[in-house]
Amino acid sequence: MTLSFRGHIAHPTLQGLYDYWLARRGAGGAMLRRDFDPIAIPFALRHLILADVADGGRAIRYRVVGTEVVDAHGMDYTGRTVEQITSGATLDFTRSLYGVVVNQVVPVYSEGRFRWEGKEFNWTKRLHLPMSRDGAAVDLVLAGQVFEAGPKDSTDLVRPARPEELAADRAALPADR
Repeated sequence: MTLSFRGHIAHPTLQGLYDYWLARRGAGGAMLRRDFDPIAIPFALRHLILADVADGGRAIRYRVVGTEVVDAHGMDYTGRTVEQITSGATLDFTRSLYGVVVNQVVPVYSEGRFRWEGKEFNWTKRLHLPMSRDGAAVDLVLAGQVFEAGPKDSTDLVRPARPEELAADRAALPADR
């Protein structure tokens, strides 16, 4: 049985984003900011979030928020902090996702109910990826988020990548990536 983190990512847009990140990931586990070219991933642009992170993933400021994410939230939160857009359990959950990405320097795939005031209950799938300006520390997180009609009886899922899965996925990438 071959290990694969990619196999757990249940959406083709997020799989493509993962492949892009994986091909550019540095030895320290994060993709360098200078290696990120949004023009190379037009299929994912409207689903992207790019956030500055600090304090072990607790301090989050959104630099870029894609149009699909803006539409789902009903607002553009580019330039805002996580505390300016949410609170309570959602704030805690968001910080925990970012904390794993920042502190363990691994991607995290998650699925769960999307609850936003005035919006229907939908299912969302997310992929959070570590990035770094200098290669020394994760100070950016690149995320992809898609929204779907939600299953009524599913439970939320949070799945960090394991190092052996990342190694297997990288070895399986086509040479031209």
